[in-house]
Amino acid sequence: MNRFFSACVIGCAIFTLAACFSQEGEASTSDHEKHGLTLSAKQVKITSQGQTAIFRLYDTTAAKQFYAQLPLELDLSNFRDAQWMFYPPEKLSVTADEAYHDGKKGELSYYAPWGDVFMLYKDFYAGDEMHRLGVNVSGIEGIAGMSGSALIEKNEQHAAMNHSAMKIGIIANGKTTVFELNNSTAASDLYAQLPLSAPLENYSNNEKIFYPPKKLNITDTPQANAQAGTLAYYAPWGDVVIFYGNFGSAAGLYELGHVVSGNEHIEGMSGTIHIEQIRDR
Repeated sequence: MNRFFSACVIGCAIFTLAACFSQEGEASTSDHEKHGLTLSAKQVKITSQGQTAIFRLYDTTAAKQFYAQLPLELDLSNFRDAQWMFYPPEKLSVTADEAYHDGKKGELSYYAPWGDVFMLYKDFYAGDEMHRLGVNVSGIEGIAGMSGSALIEKNEQHAAMNHSAMKIGIIANGKTTVFELNNSTAASDLYAQLPLSAPLENYSNNEKIFYPPKKLNITDTPQANAQAGTLAYYAPWGDVVIFYGNFGSAAGLYELGHVVSGNEHIEGMSGTIHIEQIRDR
């Protein structure tokens, strides 16, 4: 089935269902919350015509299989003036519980019937059998200018930096919770401000928040799909968020890292906390 036609049919069906739910007064659930895919530490760099785009991959079977085939140099094909697509030598396995595609600019996705991987430089459609592999973290505006062939490779610079990952300890009520930060600019900004002490506030029923002295630069920082143990940054308020329950995504919410030990202490945190760098010995 033509992917454009499939997308239109599915889009109409979703619109109809959404209208029905709206009439019944039911709240909708975002795709991030519904599917709950987790980002991995792996990054892919795609270069063409002097343009470079970097994507952070999800921790899915298909994304791992794609990463294992790199490096590749492949021809690009344009589709609907919205995406550049290419065909990896081996098809990817997409499991039902890992199937998710939002059709948004900056996605790296896989279309199972054709076996192609594609980069969206415009919003498209959340079509049938399209599955997200990763999300852009830099170079999103350069994707449209690509053409001809592309070099697809592992982002080795990121991998080397990730080998000695930044870790921080949050001490509250005499108990320490350790987080491993990602390699984003915002995470590096937070790390550079440590050590620091700050009052901790409860917010909603699944998070704790504190305010670092300086706001964080969110350039190349991935949007969060927050689960229990996620450390995030809410740019509109300038606060760091520690989640002890699942949340999902929200505009302006960016991922900084995830808990590696002491997850059970987060809900009980209170008062003034101390945040410090942890260096591996």
